[in-house]
Amino acid sequence: MESTLDEVIKIIREKFGPYRKPIDGNSLIEDDLHICGDDGTDLLEACEQAFTISFNTEVKSLRERFSLAENEYLFTGEGLDPFGIGLFINWLRGIPRPIIRDLTVDELHRVIIETVREQTKQD
Repeated sequence: MESTLDEVIKIIREKFGPYRKPIDGNSLIEDDLHICGDDGTDLLEACEQAFTISFNTEVKSLRERFSLAENEYLFTGEGLDPFGIGLFINWLRGIPRPIIRDLTVDELHRVIIETVREQTKQD
């Protein structure tokens, strides 16, 4: 499969169903498309399978590929913390609040292209 933006959008639609609003390169994966937590992981796995790549390898980690800082994550968790007890406990322990860096579809596509190129050279 060719790693075009249209193919990435096709994977999103096939995996998560049709969307009421159009999906383009500027669509935010979490805020606009509401893909978070395990669904976000499923999206990354679907892209790995479709483009025959791996985002996390011995050469480069997923964090490096997406340029994530130590406390940055691609997706929010799906856990339930209605009263913020978990956040409060983390605050007491000095653990900073996680920063979610919402990817655009175009950023995901860019990382896929780089990963395909890198892993094609190794073969």
